[in-house]
Amino acid sequence: MSSLESQLRRDLWRDRDGIAVFSKIAKSNPQNYIEHYISTPGDVTTLPWDAAEKIINNFGFNTVKLQLILAAHAMNQEEPWSGSFTLSGEDVIRNLGWNNRKDIPLSQKLSELASCAFALDCLLVKVEWKEGQISRRKTQVTVQTSRMWNISISATGQKSLLTGKIENLEKVELQVQPGLWTKGFLNRGGAKAKEALHQFGYLAQSVLRIDPYHNELALRLALHLTVESRIHTSGEYRVKTLLGSLLVGYHTKLEQALQDRYKARDLVDQWNEALKTLMKLSWTVDFDQNYPESLRPDSQARKPKGYINILLESKLTIRPPEPIPELLERKKGSKLSDRRKSKPQLPAAQTIPISGEQVRQARKSKGWSQAKLAGTLGVSQQLISHIESGRREPTPEIEADLRSVLKL
Repeated sequence: MSSLESQLRRDLWRDRDGIAVFSKIAKSNPQNYIEHYISTPGDVTTLPWDAAEKIINNFGFNTVKLQLILAAHAMNQEEPWSGSFTLSGEDVIRNLGWNNRKDIPLSQKLSELASCAFALDCLLVKVEWKEGQISRRKTQVTVQTSRMWNISISATGQKSLLTGKIENLEKVELQVQPGLWTKGFLNRGGAKAKEALHQFGYLAQSVLRIDPYHNELALRLALHLTVESRIHTSGEYRVKTLLGSLLVGYHTKLEQALQDRYKARDLVDQWNEALKTLMKLSWTVDFDQNYPESLRPDSQARKPKGYINILLESKLTIRPPEPIPELLERKKGSKLSDRRKSKPQLPAAQTIPISGEQVRQARKSKGWSQAKLAGTLGVSQQLISHIESGRREPTPEIEADLRSVLKL
């Protein structure tokens, strides 16, 4: 979670003796902390502030969404640190929602993807655990520093003889291996840590269904709540607090809403649309008794005078979706089968890809149309049609969703 926050809150990076540092102290035990640094690709040597700042400036929603995609894949591995997986650029672009942008050529999208992957490859994590108290003045600790992700970028395109750079990218592949921090985290945390990783991977799939271009506020809200979910367990927030966090760098929007009734109306509409989006994705939204009915999503009641100020002071509770029982049981089953093998592999359910005919039969047995299945998964009907006809293979994320929804 701290790595997501380090990308969303670039303003919290600090220059410590010429080194860029993002620090997060555990609330339960201030002696345990996580720090992030910026390094050169494939190394753990930290970069000086000036060079690191250029990488930090590439962090944002795109790198966060890419990390969520990687996390969703890592969720399928028993020992994430010991294996790697390869993702095609076009599949990742589809998962990111960039395929909806028809005004940008594929080569430019691939270039932006490579840039995001490069930035993630430069992110280091340092974790310190307190092991015990030796004396009044000494504490036994373990410190581990590793890369968050090891990402090898393979790019194919035309190389300019003048600049020496690859232009008009035609293909990008990412070979990804989670950093060694996962080994320390999972081995120390045991079953709870493994479940947390699976929950995060499942939550990542939920967030990835949000269209960033048509519902940016919903994406911001989901990402912020994902980061907060492990430390803010009550899920209770004041609207003003959430919007203040979501609109970092967009303070003028909030200021304009407080001064202009049309801007206020637009912000309230966006807020309610964001809540509706989360509820469609099985997030739980409970409104405080003092949260006016007239300001809730889909209300037709007349809004009270000064409603923007009333909304900002209102409270609600938002909790992320829990992994469905079938998913957790499948993960437990896959772990048992993996332990019997000498080499860790993907879960058996993921080894043999599902066929289009399996999807078609399972869908029809539920009495669903292609449109209903597509709506449930948050994808296009055309994609479902192509999967069933065999013209397209589902991505690992979509295949996992198909298995869960259709009980395959």
